[in-house]
Amino acid sequence: MAVSKRTRFEVLRRDEFTCRYCRSTTSELTVDHVTPVALGGTDDPSNLVAACRDCNAGKGSTGPDETTVADVDQDALRWAQALEKAAEITEAKAADARAVTSRFEQHWLLRDPWAHLPNDWQLTVLQFRSLGLSTDALCDAVDIANQRPGVVSSGRFRYFCGICWTQVRDLQRMALDILGTESPRGTV
Repeated sequence: MAVSKRTRFEVLRRDEFTCRYCRSTTSELTVDHVTPVALGGTDDPSNLVAACRDCNAGKGSTGPDETTVADVDQDALRWAQALEKAAEITEAKAADARAVTSRFEQHWLLRDPWAHLPNDWQLTVLQFRSLGLSTDALCDAVDIANQRPGVVSSGRFRYFCGICWTQVRDLQRMALDILGTESPRGTV
């Protein structure tokens, strides 16, 4: 069975687009079977490495030395562990996002159960969170928006957003003062 394009890419990425034999990063790379198929090797990623065309052609159907096999096994293990860690980090971020939006929604409804939240309110709240506003600051902005006379329920979320943008600008000014520098790109 031929190695799929996806598997080839993942092997090249795992090996940092570097030939495992000569360490070249400039040569055209292929994916090589450490233990050749002719000698019983499989298409499993733990038996595949990035190899430049010259090294791959020079190797032929000869068996690998023990060091090469051990290195490939170790790299495959490190890659699997890195993917597992990446999945854990992604899940932790998703759990944090769920906690933030849940707390915000509860606070919003507690202050004014009739005030409308737009369809994309979660994205907006998470954006403010990513710009440095704490969950407490978001809830405080809800309180301020609800205490402002003359703000109708239908415009309350928009007013809340204005409060948050002001807080983001204040945070960024404070960060600039701490750094003692000019405004970097990406600041509001």
